Amino acid sequence: MNKAKFSIPFGLVIFLTSLVIFFRRISSFPLRNWDEAWYAEIIKNMASGDFSPIVPFWNGRYYFDHAPLYFWLSSPIFKMFGSGEWQARFISTISAVLAMLFVFLIGKRLANAKVGALSTLIFATIGGVVIRFSHGNLDSLLVFLFLASFYFYLESERDKKYGFLTGLALGLGLIVKSWGVGVFPFFLIFVYSFFKNRRLPNNTLVLIAVPTLFFLLWSAVGYWNFGQTFIRWYWFNPSENRLGDPLGNFSWDYFKFAFRDIGLWLTIPTLFLAASYKNYFKDQKPFILASGLVCFVYIFFLNFLSDKSGWYLIPTYPYIALILGIFLRNLMERRLRMISMLFGILLAMQYFNVLRIENIYPDRSRVGAELGVAANGLIPIEDEVILDDHDFTSFLYYSNQKHIFTLQKSRKPGEWWILKKEEVGAFLQDHSRTWIVKRKETNLPIVGGKGQIVEELNNYEFIRLY
Repeated sequence: MNKAKFSIPFGLVIFLTSLVIFFRRISSFPLRNWDEAWYAEIIKNMASGDFSPIVPFWNGRYYFDHAPLYFWLSSPIFKMFGSGEWQARFISTISAVLAMLFVFLIGKRLANAKVGALSTLIFATIGGVVIRFSHGNLDSLLVFLFLASFYFYLESERDKKYGFLTGLALGLGLIVKSWGVGVFPFFLIFVYSFFKNRRLPNNTLVLIAVPTLFFLLWSAVGYWNFGQTFIRWYWFNPSENRLGDPLGNFSWDYFKFAFRDIGLWLTIPTLFLAASYKNYFKDQKPFILASGLVCFVYIFFLNFLSDKSGWYLIPTYPYIALILGIFLRNLMERRLRMISMLFGILLAMQYFNVLRIENIYPDRSRVGAELGVAANGLIPIEDEVILDDHDFTSFLYYSNQKHIFTLQKSRKPGEWWILKKEEVGAFLQDHSRTWIVKRKETNLPIVGGKGQIVEELNNYEFIRLY
């Protein structure tokens, strides 16, 4: 009875609060560089019906990068309501709400509703979670599917019919980014089953067969349309070109990011260990050991990637929050008033830590968006555009150009949109109808004395070179 009394209000409050948090500013700011505007451009192209939905089409080419589930889900929204900020963010924000709800449900299933509620609050105040989930990125959909698969597995221990739902969520998780990250919940479920029951998970065949069939069907269609290029990328490149030199790339940055993002919540396990409540989480011990081990291994291997982006840690954060929620609830059972006051203080201080983290990398998307809107009414769509700025995805989206190029000193393999300054002369010979958008104070010898400044905006010049 007590569980029912607590669980319904907590679940409803979490759901409604999450709706407010993630939807309140869904269309109040431009699409951000890099990922959000990049994905929106892919969705816009997919919704047009002019390109294959199997592989993302971006900046004038099919771009073998992430798998397409997010784009598939968002494309009908663009078709029905047109392209825009809220349309690009809708799947991300609704996934964020569901992710919060599943954190609560898993906590309730492992212990009780109070653990679920505490874990959800902790998860929401880990650095990078809310801001990343509020934008049109892939992370919230990925985390929602990971959490759904684990919750359905917990339910399948009581009722086998949940085994299919577990397999379905696992299969969908494989086609959000890459199977390299998509296998995270597989390992969690298998390790959890080992710690709890010393055997393979329930419905092991279903958990493997359903996701594999899902992945193979998509792969068959991809191979039919794109041949071996599809297989080489989506089968044999799970790191998406981020493991070229793993030993040379290695650093401890991801552990540093984790400590930064979790921040003051680390006080909870410190107090718990100091209090020596060794057997106080007996029923949750398999989850704590399994999720702790899987999260540690996942974070450790991230350190071998060439890309050092803190949001790669987000799949681990709900499980870390659940561990902290279990610890916190057990501390409250011993010292309710004192620990409740401490929790309130930590919650407030962690909120400011989240704001501090969000301001580490100032966003410049509004400038790119305003320049793009200006370009949309100024530059003919058949003309070429060179933007002297590497943060260009917002510009591309709002300009509605088919493709643009940027000026940079170097480029990685596959970055066809980057021009080196010494290559621009030859480019202009092959493309006579070209515009350059650059800062006023930037001197570009390639422009020389030719070209006409047609427009000036935000300290940028729109120069027509014909």
